[in-house]
Amino acid sequence: MKIKRYLDKDMRHVLRRVREDQGPDAVILSNRRVDDGIEVIAAIDYDEALVRHAMGVALDTDADIDSEVLAKIAEDDVASPADRAMEVVSADLTQNPVEEQSLKAMQNELSSMRGLLETQLSGLVWKDASLRFPLRAQVLRNLTRLGLAPDTASLIVDQLEPTDDIKSLWSAPLTALAQTLPVVDDDLLEKGGTIALIGPTGVGKTTTIAKIAARFAMENWSDDIALISADSYRIGAKEHLNAFANIIGAKVYSASNFDELSETLARLQDKKLVLIDTEGRSQRDRDLSSQLAAYGRNADRVRFYLTLSAATQEAALDETVREFNKVPLEGCIVTKIDEAAQLGCVMSALIRHDLPAAWFSDGQRIPDDLHSASRKKLWLVNQAVECMEASHPRVTEQIMAEQHSTQGFANAQ
Repeated sequence: MKIKRYLDKDMRHVLRRVREDQGPDAVILSNRRVDDGIEVIAAIDYDEALVRHAMGVALDTDADIDSEVLAKIAEDDVASPADRAMEVVSADLTQNPVEEQSLKAMQNELSSMRGLLETQLSGLVWKDASLRFPLRAQVLRNLTRLGLAPDTASLIVDQLEPTDDIKSLWSAPLTALAQTLPVVDDDLLEKGGTIALIGPTGVGKTTTIAKIAARFAMENWSDDIALISADSYRIGAKEHLNAFANIIGAKVYSASNFDELSETLARLQDKKLVLIDTEGRSQRDRDLSSQLAAYGRNADRVRFYLTLSAATQEAALDETVREFNKVPLEGCIVTKIDEAAQLGCVMSALIRHDLPAAWFSDGQRIPDDLHSASRKKLWLVNQAVECMEASHPRVTEQIMAEQHSTQGFANAQ
């Protein structure tokens, strides 16, 4: 019988050495963890006396070998090498929970090291690029302070002509931003139509409807206007709309479901302007898709406008546009411009999704605080600068490195 001790860093390497040295008929007599790794005692052509010796049992004693041990050895002898390896490794992991904890700790440490290296590398890339292209780096800093997303800021910078004029660090990027902003020259106030405002709750749909209705009433008869409250979810929604309607002398109709909405629209075909105040739904609402599908059944006679609050975070704006884009949108209405700390977020969302803005709203005054987007692009950009100067956003070099090290200088010359 040939008995040999094997020692290696883990069970896989030990078993490989056993197979290479003793062949497929080798029997694993024992395995245990030691300071240097895994120790395995393996043998071929074993007999009982040698097994006793390998297990540390004296030959001149009357001690009996445990029958379960012998059965295990015999079982290993007839099993395939792969089966024996799996059994030994499983037993080793089961008997050594510390090894699993150590492995997880090592994985966490490697993940932390990777994150640290990526952060350091992005910092080096940004520092090198900003030294080689200082004006471009400053433009990116300015646009980031406006709240523009990295992809949008890079898109704007890539449109600029190379220049050494430090005076153009603001004027040229702001002009490019205004030109890139998608808008639509909406004829709602001139021609009227059937309009539905959709969007999340609390973005100002009801107030915006009141502004549109009041502005339209200034050039038309109040009898030409009809308001529909399709919000059966929010308490007091119809009463809120009634308060506005009483001011201009318009009538409010209710539609608690989509069938009633269709019937009401059929009765109001003679009205020049029909404004539908829909119920607000979160972009993550499970019922949103079915609600939008129901609205879509009236898409042939209703123009849908997505209402977005300028005070919303960029990620939430992206989600909102993606979800509500399931109905054909005529454009969007940006509200609460006066409440936003940074306007770059909403501008980035419009540019990224190519969603044209139709109207801007920047206050509660009815109907004054409603502006045509096609005529107010530069105004919105100037408002973004004013918001930045008022809020003093903190933009560090680390933030710039994380956001712009990979794409901010991709097309720099």
